[in-house]
Amino acid sequence: MRKKRLVKHNSVPFLLLAVVHVLLFFIFAKPSRQKNIWSLLLSNIGMAYLFEYPVLNLFKGYSYKPYILKKQAHDQILGAVFSQALYVPITATLLTLYQKNRYWKLGSTLIYYGIERCFLHLKIYKAFWWKPYYTVFLMNIYFYVSDWFYKALNAKKEWALVIAHYLSTEVIGVTLLFISAVNRKVRFGRGVHHSWREHFIIAPIYSLIRSIFLVQNSSKSGLLPRLTMLMGSIGMDMLLERTGLLKLRLNKLWNLAFHVFMVFISRYLYLKIRLNK
Repeated sequence: MRKKRLVKHNSVPFLLLAVVHVLLFFIFAKPSRQKNIWSLLLSNIGMAYLFEYPVLNLFKGYSYKPYILKKQAHDQILGAVFSQALYVPITATLLTLYQKNRYWKLGSTLIYYGIERCFLHLKIYKAFWWKPYYTVFLMNIYFYVSDWFYKALNAKKEWALVIAHYLSTEVIGVTLLFISAVNRKVRFGRGVHHSWREHFIIAPIYSLIRSIFLVQNSSKSGLLPRLTMLMGSIGMDMLLERTGLLKLRLNKLWNLAFHVFMVFISRYLYLKIRLNK
């Protein structure tokens, strides 16, 4: 009984914030009538993921405790997904779309500072070397980067289009990898008893490299480039399996379907972001 109460106590703030942020996005994003909304949101999520990788995955600056998933390593990453895929990117996207000034940005930052302090008090989040005032400083920068990037995206700057395409592909790919890991269908790491921490260090690198390959070939039309991308992705998996760095429990058909999906979603994102089709 005690464990069940603890799970409920920990998970409610995470889930409540997730629902609030998703509702805010769908309520306020559509009336703004601006273009590239989803490209901006996915890019903001991608930038947040890149920030989270060294701070959480590599150097363990803090630890989330939503107590939603059974495995502690999975649960901790899920907390990061809530934060870096929903809370902060949605706020950054809405502030950018509505061209809010520095007072709104500072106010939003202070709200997240308060949330972080509250989570620390509730013991559903633990900071190690990370300090809450780092959040205040870096989140303000993040909000301005979102504004700057969106202007470049709407101006069709080549570098912004490439980065938006890459980050969007990466976000979808690494999120699907996380779902597969939670279901114990995919695991990275050497040896039979390697840690899940090792998995979450290797998996993002795998996804980053694969996304480069996908984005490079997405501009080409026709079936041959799609087959090249597919064979390259499958070949990468086979190589990693042979070296012992990747263990797949996915049915071969499901693994093929996963790579086919990533090939075509990358092409779709290219058309959507680069050509507005």
